[in-house]
Amino acid sequence: MPTITPDTTIIVAGTFPVDGSQAAALLAAANEMRAATLQEDGCVEYRFSFATDDVNTMMVFEEWRDQDALTAHFVAPHMAVFQAALAGLVTGAPVVHKFAVSGKGPLR
Repeated sequence: MPTITPDTTIIVAGTFPVDGSQAAALLAAANEMRAATLQEDGCVEYRFSFATDDVNTMMVFEEWRDQDALTAHFVAPHMAVFQAALAGLVTGAPVVHKFAVSGKGPLR
């Protein structure tokens, strides 16, 4: 596994099994979480979406300046609020991966 240095960009991507019939509540919680998280130092991008082939799968994509920023995110007050809001809406174990990126640029 590559070494994650303090200045390595971090990408987080994953899926959450959710109760798609509760889309309005999911979107409200996700939008509130996104707005708060984008204000965090080191957050470059933070997005939620639903799988086009399964309304019961919510996806997350995050980009963080470095590991320290992501670590701080985990203890942000709005993280606890978001987790509480999702408690009755997530129907199984999320699958989330962290990627350490040494560089990025346009797709060519």
